[in-house]
Amino acid sequence: MNAKIELPRIAKGKKPIYLDDRSIDNLMAMIMTLTQEISVLRDRLDTIEHLLAEKKTISLEDIDTFEPSDDLVEQRKERRQLLLKRVLLPIEKDLEK
Repeated sequence: MNAKIELPRIAKGKKPIYLDDRSIDNLMAMIMTLTQEISVLRDRLDTIEHLLAEKKTISLEDIDTFEPSDDLVEQRKERRQLLLKRVLLPIEKDLEK
């Protein structure tokens, strides 16, 4: 079994500057953080759905130790990219002007 990798919850280093106004940059950082959390929650829900399709009851350990197939990893990657594209669409359209 693979050891569970724990990532730091707080980014270190200088804050990136995306836009002209610092308050807008702060809002952008908040939106990106929430988008990341949504993606993680969607992956966890996807794990639960796959496990329930295989068996009637599951445990927290089943969820935490679930190893997605390569196809499932690719599906999640595509879903994540679509989510980011939707979240960033207003900025992308504004930059095209």
